[in-house]
Amino acid sequence: MELNEVETTHEHATVSLKVMLLIFALILVGALAYLVWQQNRAVDTTDYSAPATKKASSESTIPALACGNAAEYGFVMTFGSLWNGYKIKQVTPDYALVTCYFNLPTVSTETVWTTESTDHFANYSSVFAVSVYTPAQWTTAQAEANPPTKLGETSAYVWGWAPAQALPQDLQDKKIADDVKNVVATFEIVS
Repeated sequence: MELNEVETTHEHATVSLKVMLLIFALILVGALAYLVWQQNRAVDTTDYSAPATKKASSESTIPALACGNAAEYGFVMTFGSLWNGYKIKQVTPDYALVTCYFNLPTVSTETVWTTESTDHFANYSSVFAVSVYTPAQWTTAQAEANPPTKLGETSAYVWGWAPAQALPQDLQDKKIADDVKNVVATFEIVS
């Protein structure tokens, strides 16, 4: 039997058709793998800087003692009504002096939100983080793929913030990520 000869005794595809389909499938899988690889390598160039806007006087201000050593590197921010029930989870990471994760309660039943982790309490989600760095730590942080955005600095410290990488659906529906820029725009150093 020749390579492209059609066999009439049964209903199978020809060998050449099978080879062509296999080659097409391999090319398709390779192209998709390459696209996924490129997407994962892309640097996040999102501009998280916010225009300076002041909130109405009916909104609350977080106290300077809320996170970190207020005498050395305290700060304040103003939160609107979307932030009712927020908590701050403070950690001391290797990359900064202190990181404060601003958490909001969530009704999500997904395990990631119902259990406590490094950046959030159980039944809460970390919406954004503010870290306090030494100038050397800040320089190192700026070399990362997704560096924090500078909020302020003194000769001894640099404050930076970063948004959460994921939020539960109920907080997405409230458009809380859009309000984060308003909150960080009110950042003030009080030490």
